[in-house]
Amino acid sequence: MTNITFPALQQDYDEDGTLSLSEFSDLMKAFGNKLAVAKDYDEDGTLSLSEFSDLMKAFGNKLAVAKEEMPDLDSLLEYNEIVRKKFGSETERYLFYNKYAKGKGFSVRKSYCEWGNNHNGRTLRKFVCSCEGFHEEKELKREIKKRKPRNITRVGCLTKFMIAWDQNTGQWYVKDFIYEHNHPMAERDLACLLRSHRRISDEQKADIVAMQISGIRKHQIMDIMEMQYGHRHYDECRRRDHDFFFDYKTDGKGHLKGLLWCDSQCRLDYAAFGDVIVFDSTYKTNRYNLPLVPFVGVNHHGSTVLFACGILFQETIESYVWILKTFSDAMIQKHPVSVITDGDLAIQRAIGLVWPNSSHRLCIWHIEQNIVRNLHDDGVKANFSNCCDNEANLDFEASNSLPCLEPDASIIEKEAAKSFTPRIFATVQFSIKAAKKCFAREILDYYDVIKYIVGREDKGDREYHVECEICVDESNLKGISCSCLKLQSLGTPCSHIFFVLGYRKECVLLGCCVLKRWTRGAKSAFPPIRKSTMYDYSDSLQRYYELRNISHTASFVASCSPEAYERLKRVLHEEIAMILPNGGENGDKRYGPVLPQCLDVDSAESRNVLDPMHVPGRGAPKKKLKSVLNKKRSKVKCTLCKGEGHNRRTCSIREEETKLPEDVLDI
Repeated sequence: MTNITFPALQQDYDEDGTLSLSEFSDLMKAFGNKLAVAKDYDEDGTLSLSEFSDLMKAFGNKLAVAKEEMPDLDSLLEYNEIVRKKFGSETERYLFYNKYAKGKGFSVRKSYCEWGNNHNGRTLRKFVCSCEGFHEEKELKREIKKRKPRNITRVGCLTKFMIAWDQNTGQWYVKDFIYEHNHPMAERDLACLLRSHRRISDEQKADIVAMQISGIRKHQIMDIMEMQYGHRHYDECRRRDHDFFFDYKTDGKGHLKGLLWCDSQCRLDYAAFGDVIVFDSTYKTNRYNLPLVPFVGVNHHGSTVLFACGILFQETIESYVWILKTFSDAMIQKHPVSVITDGDLAIQRAIGLVWPNSSHRLCIWHIEQNIVRNLHDDGVKANFSNCCDNEANLDFEASNSLPCLEPDASIIEKEAAKSFTPRIFATVQFSIKAAKKCFAREILDYYDVIKYIVGREDKGDREYHVECEICVDESNLKGISCSCLKLQSLGTPCSHIFFVLGYRKECVLLGCCVLKRWTRGAKSAFPPIRKSTMYDYSDSLQRYYELRNISHTASFVASCSPEAYERLKRVLHEEIAMILPNGGENGDKRYGPVLPQCLDVDSAESRNVLDPMHVPGRGAPKKKLKSVLNKKRSKVKCTLCKGEGHNRRTCSIREEETKLPEDVLDI
């Protein structure tokens, strides 16, 4: 019946979910007698003061443990409600459990089923969590692998929902239900990406077929469906974005000269991954020809994220100083460690003034262009070149799966797979495999430092110096570094470090080798905001979307039956007749996007800002020389008669020459 076990259930004789005074008394007696017998050390049948003191300590510890293991009241009420459910059809039971799973953050998979004696229908069906079971060993031990193995998603979860058919009542009832999981649940806004929640309904399929017949392309159909149904996944995010930031500056006449804005998601990403930023100006993105300055970075999946956007009137030192200071104000004065830009002198000087402690580096594309212009050795160019998903999907993949490892994987490799995100672990795993090519040339042992001189089979005589800091008191490894500086530049350990860790038989990956920005928990300290709500629609339009989707589903189901069709049609006509006379005018109700709510968005100062002045683009002016404009177009000149107005093909002289003589025609 129930799979919840804790001491109180053993004394609930009438199984009503509550403990009467007598049941509670029996519980205390049974609980206390067992402890008292255990604490009666001299077995004289009485408890001394010291034995009684130990009894009270043990009694308190037992109560604390029982309190931790005891489910809360809401879980018990929910469990009781589910086990009392009755279902009329197989589809109804699956939809119920799948909806329950989406709210909890896990996916459902159909498992074992039993059929009747005559094989006429099912009599038992078992639904399990998608993490139930384990991968087959033959898939893990296969030596020849044509493709990269899939990530591990099955971890032996015991959650199940089993229902059985009751022949007497003609309904399905809950036979067994276990709700405890051994893995973390998906976040609420990521649950829609789970496998059992990614399906489309029959009415949505009908819409897709109709749009395909109409000639609408597939990516446009996807956009339409997302606009119609996508807002369901963000019902909890309808509140306004109070962390939206923007600032601007104007000239003496009130025309806009500079603007910078960022929403809450941008500010959260910068707080987590703002150690390195890249920004540059882009032209021809707006009607005023103002340069657009996006600030971007890289998250813990190796994907590009946006920190802020700005617009400038002129690319001067003063303009860049203003936009960098405004960006710092938006990010609570957190300065980046490194800034990557192009070689613009105005940007370089502005960075030195606003962020003097940040390292400025050139973009790799500009470095390559400098090499092409200044170096003419093709070998140097080739050697230099050799050196050089939607965030929600990547977060979902990282939180609901683990990389598939070889059966003989080391403890450090297993620990790295749990720490790093899947994409970053692919780089780390490459270094782990490359460590097999390394060997120790020499070991120098000092007092608190051990230096390993490491070589590689494919690097010739090149040497790498790996230094290990040793805690003298405990003889433990407390720090490690390598002369190749990969750990300092990329934030992931190199193959030489992994070789030394394996050589020393270390079982723990040091904290200095795991940069937090590349780990799965890089954003664990921040709230999971997936969508800025500054572009949400009004409440009236949201209600319209919800009613339209409900009526759409009801219309599709009712169309399958003449009786249901007539009934729904009659109900809709009655509702329309009742609502329209009392509906009145819309008044000033909004049916479009709601403006972002910020502190100064409605101030008189912001309303008086004029449009920016049009800025001519960079490059040579698009004008023609006067000599070209005044020069008359030459006429066509014939090469046979040297006349004008015709060419060789239409020349009369050519026609006379091509005529055949009459004596030739007579022959």
